[in-house]
Amino acid sequence: MDSSFISRLPQALVVIASLINVITAQTSNEALWPLQTYKSSSIQTPYMNVTKMGQTEPGHLFFTPHDILRETGHPTIYSDDGQLVWQGASGNYSGLQPQMLNGEPVIAYWSGYAGEGFGFGHISILNSSYDEIHRVTLSCQEQNFVTVYNPMTFDSCIDIHESQITENGTILVTAVNVTRADLSSIGGEKDGWIQDGLIYEIDIATNEIMFRWSAHNHIDQVPLADVRAPLEGSGGSGVNSTYPYGYPHLNAIYKYGDDYLVSSRYMCSVFFIAQNGTVIWHLHGRTGGDFTLGLGTSFCYQHDVRFESQSPERVTLTMHNNDNTEFTGHTSLTTGLVLNVELQGSKEVTLVGRTWDAAEPVYAESQGSYQSLGNGHVLQDHGATPKIEEYDENGTIVMRARFGYDNTMQTYRTYRYPWVGRPSTKPDVVACPTKGGKTAVYVSWNGATDVGSWKVTSGSKINHTALRNGFETTILVAGLSDGDSVAAEAVGGVGDGTRSQSVTVGQGC
Repeated sequence: MDSSFISRLPQALVVIASLINVITAQTSNEALWPLQTYKSSSIQTPYMNVTKMGQTEPGHLFFTPHDILRETGHPTIYSDDGQLVWQGASGNYSGLQPQMLNGEPVIAYWSGYAGEGFGFGHISILNSSYDEIHRVTLSCQEQNFVTVYNPMTFDSCIDIHESQITENGTILVTAVNVTRADLSSIGGEKDGWIQDGLIYEIDIATNEIMFRWSAHNHIDQVPLADVRAPLEGSGGSGVNSTYPYGYPHLNAIYKYGDDYLVSSRYMCSVFFIAQNGTVIWHLHGRTGGDFTLGLGTSFCYQHDVRFESQSPERVTLTMHNNDNTEFTGHTSLTTGLVLNVELQGSKEVTLVGRTWDAAEPVYAESQGSYQSLGNGHVLQDHGATPKIEEYDENGTIVMRARFGYDNTMQTYRTYRYPWVGRPSTKPDVVACPTKGGKTAVYVSWNGATDVGSWKVTSGSKINHTALRNGFETTILVAGLSDGDSVAAEAVGGVGDGTRSQSVTVGQGC
């Protein structure tokens, strides 16, 4: 799946665009990406500009767009025709991920105080009605955490990077703790400071810590020499607790059996860790670590590492290969990467596949995700570059989606997942007279996924039904006057028959 092959692909077969034409080329940092607004709701959400060139997999898109210039962010769900499905409250969010918990679909996301590349917060777990059913926390005080923001304190010290639920009702999270470390082996101070990377497995129901692992406690197997982030001189990182050295910046965890797959961004490394904390094997994206790198298998500053398959002889890894940071000083193509790693015998790493958009290449500096979908399809999100892509089993791009200008909008990850929303709220309605004599009834229901139609009623004189059309449906109704009372009722789906509060024609317009 090389770029020359992709560049020869046929032009778009099917195009689905949002309500505006958006220039997706480079723009100035001051440009504000337009927001979609609604009559029936106070929600404002980034326009999603979607182009389809082929058949995509079913499911909605889950991500956390953060508007850097407006300093706003929300957990959101979109349909892949660019329509909003659900938006949560404003705040700092990361890693919105649909998952299963005790056999029921849920969504989990991080929320809290976001710093430069890390954060201190909690994980919210919501049911399909968007009600928080669990809040996972990690006590900073009980874990004796030190942060770069001392004397600021935080109720919970869970980091932004992971919220992976296991089949045992636990959740995997990361954390960052500032601690002393000997940096003399890499040219730093003997009594220096680092940002130790930790992983925790926490029981969701009780908040009990089931597993804890510290990179610094295993520095003999997770050595400072493998870090690719620069250690600056006097006054730079590592000299005090306010500017600790970025070691190792853990950004992904997944549990396989009793063992843990862990990704370190600044070490350009993937570790497989046993339940007793021992590193079973180490794959370094530049040197190979315990393995020999084959042609095209080099990677660095990667995100969202997962096993696509696993056996005692071989594992197949997937990842979002950024290969860029704020300090690299060069621009490398961002790709999705699939690697075979021979665990026995040759210990060789071979390239299985690489995906990128040759027509609109991305050079993402941070964040991003790679999700294996059904039928060989792949969903890629590019983090600091607000672009989502889907590829088919042949590596052919079948969807592009833009939700912001470069350097003004971002999201940590994006997932595609089937979802049926059952909001516990009621539909929202406003009814406004028009110059043509009819009344425009605007109806929306934040989080509802499968409403088929809306029925507008006004006492016994109006009973009008219209097909649902996106997040907000506009229905022109004759026979209404100022002061009349109007309501809307969902037709079809899990919310069939749910009725809005009655509103008065002309109010709120």
